[in-house]
Amino acid sequence: MTALLTLERVSFAYPGVARPALRDVSVVVERGTVTGVSGAVGAGTSTLLLVAGGFAPRLTGGALSGVRRLDTARVGIVFATPWTQLTGLASTVRGEAAFGPASLGRPREAVLAAAERALGDLGVTHLAERDPTTLSGGELQRVVVASVLAMEPELLVLDDPAAELDPAGADGLYALLPAIAARGAGVLVATPDVERLAKVAERVLVLEDGRLARAGRPAEVLDDTDVARIARAAGCPAPPPLDVAAALGRIAR
Repeated sequence: MTALLTLERVSFAYPGVARPALRDVSVVVERGTVTGVSGAVGAGTSTLLLVAGGFAPRLTGGALSGVRRLDTARVGIVFATPWTQLTGLASTVRGEAAFGPASLGRPREAVLAAAERALGDLGVTHLAERDPTTLSGGELQRVVVASVLAMEPELLVLDDPAAELDPAGADGLYALLPAIAARGAGVLVATPDVERLAKVAERVLVLEDGRLARAGRPAEVLDDTDVARIARAAGCPAPPPLDVAAALGRIAR
């Protein structure tokens, strides 16, 4: 695998804020992989995604130091608030999904095919003729993800992408991430949902107070799930199982 994104000793401070939101962070995201980001509120996870995708300081302002190398210009980002990511220019879900690839100057047939494929990936083809402004939060979240996927980004950046989804919808979205990576993209996803993250990420970055505290395989660096806490209390050997399936597998052995 090759490095798609490299951050070397990156620090970032927002305008008018003396304390950096990121401090001396080094990260590599490879093509074909899902990399997770975890941390408490204020740890810098969202800022890391903005810097990784090239949106900070370009859109936010602020001061960036260190080295950022990105081996693509095709970056897509999804936030936890889908209603802020609507174009406002499409009267149907299909039009919303087609807007991105059309703005890239692609042929009409390619635009429509990309939009249909992305809507199918997210399970929202049945909403294609709906007005995006009439959708529920969960429906809109999936449409926004589909709209970003339709542009076929090589780096997909997701900030708590299942915040508006019910458990089944969240399961479906996270299960899709390895398939996106398998197409050759790099996926960088930040979420407090460490149990679902542990199932799909090859590598997880844990931030604390703007610094990279731990990095490695999910079982090595994640320990703050309900199942893990119960396992530790029961005297289970380290590393603790992170979810019910892993716990049952440990018992079966």
